[in-house]
Amino acid sequence: MTALETRGREQVLAAARRLVEERLIARTWGNISVRVSETQFLITPSGLAYETLRADQLVLVDIADGSYHGPVKPSSEKGIHAAAYRLRPEAGFVIHTHQYWASVAGVAGTAVTGFIHPLLGKRVPCAAYGLPGTKSLRRAVEAEMAAWPDCRAFLLRNHGALCLGKDMEDAFAAAQALEEVCENRVMDAMGEPEPLPVPPDLGSSIREGDSFILTRGGVSRRYPLAGTGLPSAAALHAAVYRGGNFRQVVHGTGWETLAVCGQRRLRPYLDDLAQIAGADIRCVPPDPKHVEKAIRGRNAVLLRGAGALCAGTEEGDAEAVRVLLRKGCAACLYAREVPRCRPLGEGDARLQRVIYQRSYARKKPSC
Repeated sequence: MTALETRGREQVLAAARRLVEERLIARTWGNISVRVSETQFLITPSGLAYETLRADQLVLVDIADGSYHGPVKPSSEKGIHAAAYRLRPEAGFVIHTHQYWASVAGVAGTAVTGFIHPLLGKRVPCAAYGLPGTKSLRRAVEAEMAAWPDCRAFLLRNHGALCLGKDMEDAFAAAQALEEVCENRVMDAMGEPEPLPVPPDLGSSIREGDSFILTRGGVSRRYPLAGTGLPSAAALHAAVYRGGNFRQVVHGTGWETLAVCGQRRLRPYLDDLAQIAGADIRCVPPDPKHVEKAIRGRNAVLLRGAGALCAGTEEGDAEAVRVLLRKGCAACLYAREVPRCRPLGEGDARLQRVIYQRSYARKKPSC
């Protein structure tokens, strides 16, 4: 192993932790790479948690053809990273994020133009939509990189963003500048959110066998899953557990979620929401019978006037659903103001949900 490769592995691990700390990704949505020679780069593996990622789990990939070495499978977006290093000899570090405001801005499918930012120039191109990990998406991103050789940040429609830099700090600076630009663009279109009624506190819970522990306002109590006469919040949590094989449930009350929870259903505009939460997310009255039915086959349910209940089968999953639901609801609100926005096709969303459940969701951090 060369000194450059050893240092590169250290940099990618540091960048992975930083992406999580700065909330530019949730769980494993996103990927990081570093050039270690004229012909190879290191990239994060597919589906492994960044918090526990090890240096030996990073994958060495050939820039020319995307082939890789070793038993660990690289990120499915390795082709996009390879294209970046081929087209940009000056690029030494690439990060693909699902950062909040850039993801929301990208659902419009158009470039952000004008005086953008000193680090980004006058244009942030937007690549056409393609299923994650496919040649279609790689070609769309590659086309934008070739068409705009001076640009170092790109939106990926309905998906996320790609940022290039000469090194890790340079790539992160581009990602942070992009987030600032996109937040301003989205909020200019949406305006300040209207004040909304404060929803009831439904708390968070953890399942233990045939019961669950519900925590509200700092107080924890145990309730049976099949019990009758439960307090309203406990009854709603029990309904979620009966509707799916979940371990945790959290209450989502972000302003974006509250602004959307009055509609009949939420069709995802972002593919990470479709994958982890469901191809469509139902909005129902905060009634146990409706909640139990609406959560089946999904990891979230919107409650009219009360936010959302988000569920997960592993520790941390429910919180990831809550984070992605907030972003997905913001994309829905942005779409109301920008006619070019459109949600994922229903068949597309269902396909992504199935693929996620059959592959990524089954991977463990210890792999």
